[in-house]
Amino acid sequence: MRNGWLFLVLLPGMLLIRLPADSTPIAEQGYETGRVVSIKRYEAVSNHLGENPVDAPLRAREYAYDIEIQLACNIYVGRYESATNYVPAVLAVNQPVDVRMYRHVIYIGQPGEDWDIELGIVSHKHVKNAVCTSTS
Repeated sequence: MRNGWLFLVLLPGMLLIRLPADSTPIAEQGYETGRVVSIKRYEAVSNHLGENPVDAPLRAREYAYDIEIQLACNIYVGRYESATNYVPAVLAVNQPVDVRMYRHVIYIGQPGEDWDIELGIVSHKHVKNAVCTSTS
């Protein structure tokens, strides 16, 4: 019984403890160096089956890009979605990027920023050719 009271007294103090912000450099946070292979505009497929295209439902004004990123001998295609017709400068073709993967998302680190660019993984393929052996 006494331990239960002690726990209830200490619980609010434990909840108020805040850990310091993570100031670890990007290279030490689990990021690997990858390379942007290509960037292609993604157009959503229309689901309109009628004869007259004027009857098609309105589509939202959103922009999406399929971005291929090579990480060792694997090429991942991630979808970048934005409300503006804009791809961040970090995602330039043939440029190295800091890549961290978690579940079905690719996170691209941005130097000098405290947030990452998120790409949902659309597909993945393993590469076996001269390009793969020269980058690993």
